[in-house]
Amino acid sequence: MTSYHVFFSARSEAKEPSLIATTRALAAELTAAGKIRSPRFLRVTNPANFTSLLRFQLIVDCADQTGLDAAMAHVRSRVHEGPHGEILRFVSDFKVCFSTDA
Repeated sequence: MTSYHVFFSARSEAKEPSLIATTRALAAELTAAGKIRSPRFLRVTNPANFTSLLRFQLIVDCADQTGLDAAMAHVRSRVHEGPHGEILRFVSDFKVCFSTDA
């Protein structure tokens, strides 16, 4: 399995409930389209000694790199539209990483 991880925080003027709802809508849209499976959306409640950790994390799983590439192409094709476009307006900072099962 190949996973996409995005850590992000809301802009000061953004309402967290709206950001959460929109992120869930994006994950549901991608899941329904068969682009991703088993998305997880997390809120960091205690960063412990990792003080630079951003407030939210979305983990998206795909069967393999080909599936991840297809999901990313789908999002890029309408990056400023729909839920993803709304998320871009809500987010102040984000960091991305990728992983595979060990």
